Amino acid sequence: MQISPQSLNVPQELWKLLRKTPSDATSVRIGPDAWTLKEIVGHLVDSASNNHQRFVRLGAGDLRDFPGYDPEVWVAQQKYDGLPWETLLHLWKSYNELLVHLIAFLPEEAGKNVWHSPDGPLSLEFLVEDYYRHMRLHIEHFARRCDEIGIC
Repeated sequence: MQISPQSLNVPQELWKLLRKTPSDATSVRIGPDAWTLKEIVGHLVDSASNNHQRFVRLGAGDLRDFPGYDPEVWVAQQKYDGLPWETLLHLWKSYNELLVHLIAFLPEEAGKNVWHSPDGPLSLEFLVEDYYRHMRLHIEHFARRCDEIGIC
């Protein structure tokens, strides 16, 4: 299955931003409902994890009875601020390398397979492109948070 060249560049763009972020700023919380930089990256690990399952399962056929994802619950339960910054960075990077590899070997016809999600039917093709759109949104989110805590 093919993904757009713009999508393929998104992980490298985020990786550059993550690598230049000082680790001592990654747990700064600017407000009670605002994620830290570690929590933003943790959320992106969650996104990779959830989408990994969807991509593999949809590669084999349509998908029913698969749970959605509640980001607030996942981030709160996993306490990402307690992990070393380098651990999160490498987990995110490795997971995304796996996803790029997986996507490259998905059969073209699998792109039309559908997840009957809680929000309605979503094709594998849509989910793959949406995964990278979502990551781009969080690049902007991460950059804003860096600016808010004064490290940019």
